[in-house]
Amino acid sequence: MKYLYIIFIILSVASIFFSQEDKHELNQTSFSFALGIDYEKEGYVVSLQLINPGEISGEKLLNNSPYIVYKARGKTVDTALEKISMNTSRYLDLKQEQIIVLGEELARKGKTKEIVEYILHSPDIPANALIITTKGNKASELLEIFSPVEGYSALEITNTLNKLGRNALNNASEIKVDLLEDGKDISLPYIELKGDLQKGRKRGNLNTTNPAHIVFGGFGLFKNENLKKFLEYRDSLFLQLLNGKSSGFIIESTCPEGSKKFAFKLFNGHVKKKEYKRVENNYIFQYTLNLSGDIRQYNCHGNLKEPETISLLEKQINKTIQSKENKILSIAQSYGLDPFGLGHSIKNNDPKLWNNLKEEWATSIKNAQLEVHSTITIQNVGNYKSRGD
Repeated sequence: MKYLYIIFIILSVASIFFSQEDKHELNQTSFSFALGIDYEKEGYVVSLQLINPGEISGEKLLNNSPYIVYKARGKTVDTALEKISMNTSRYLDLKQEQIIVLGEELARKGKTKEIVEYILHSPDIPANALIITTKGNKASELLEIFSPVEGYSALEITNTLNKLGRNALNNASEIKVDLLEDGKDISLPYIELKGDLQKGRKRGNLNTTNPAHIVFGGFGLFKNENLKKFLEYRDSLFLQLLNGKSSGFIIESTCPEGSKKFAFKLFNGHVKKKEYKRVENNYIFQYTLNLSGDIRQYNCHGNLKEPETISLLEKQINKTIQSKENKILSIAQSYGLDPFGLGHSIKNNDPKLWNNLKEEWATSIKNAQLEVHSTITIQNVGNYKSRGD
C-alpha cells in the first residue's frame, strides 16, 4: 500500500498549498475521500471516512486503523457534518471527496434530488465526486469495511467503479441534468457487500483468505428521484451500451449450430444512430451500434479464417444484444421506467406528440419496442480454427 500513502501525501500537500482558505498544517487537518448519507426517521445520518494520519505519519506504521469513520445525525446534512466536526480534534477537509454513497433507504425515500442539490451548492464538497447507492446495507456500514486489497473501502469503491470507465458514471451535475430532462429516468451504480458485515468491520479482514469485500452490483433504476429496481451487473452493462456509456465487457453468445457458447470481448461500442417511428399506438426505437472486439473463447464449429463463419458469429452477437435489450426494456416497462431515454427521443423528434404523451408516458412506454442493429468489427480471432464435438 505504499503507493496509496504517496498519493495521499501528494493530495494532502496540494490541498494545503493551493487552498484559498486559511492554510492549516498537515497535522491539523483530517482528510476524507468518501462520504456516506443514510436516511432515518429523525433525519440524515452522515458518515465520513477520515484517513488516520497516525497510520501514515512516519516510516513505521502504528497498530491503528488506516481510517476512522465518524457518524452523526441531523435534520440536514450540514448539521450532521457540524456535529462530526465538533467531535474531532482536526479541521475537516472535504475537498478530496471522490465518492458520495447514498444509502438504499434514502434512495427509495426519494431524497436523491435533495442531496444532489446540496452537493452542487456546497463550497466544501467537489461537484465532480461520483454518486452511487447501496443494496442491502447502509452507506455507513460499507464505509466501515476494511478492504482486503486497498486497505480502506473508499479506495476500493473508487477503483472498482473506475474499471467501468469514467463515462459510465455520474456526478451531481450530470444527475441534475437527467432529473430535469423530460423523457429519461436516471440510473445510478450500486455497490453491495459480499461476505459477513461484522467480520468486514474488523482489521482481521485484511489477513483472511475469505474476506468480506465490496463489489459493483449493477445499476439502480429510478423513477424521478425514487429508487425502484436493481439491475444485476451484466444487464446493467447492456443498458449502458444503448445509453452510449459502454465499457469493455464480455458478450456470451450461442454458436450458430448447436448449444455451445463463444465469447466476444467488446472493446469499443457507441451508438451511431438512434431513430424513432410510430406505428399506430406502438413506438419503435431503432438503434444502430458500431462495435469492435475480439473472439476470446470459441467452442463452435466453423473455421474462423473464413468470412462466412465470421458473418454467422456477428449475427449471433446481434441476436444476443437484441435479446438482452428486450429483457431490460421488459423490466423497465413493468415498473413504468424509461432508463433508455426513449421519451427523450420522441420529444426531440415530435415535441407536440411528447406534450400529449409525457403525463402518461409511464403507461405508454409499455407499447415501446426496441430494434437494435450492430455493425461488428472482429479485430482478432486468436489461433482458433474450429471447435466443437
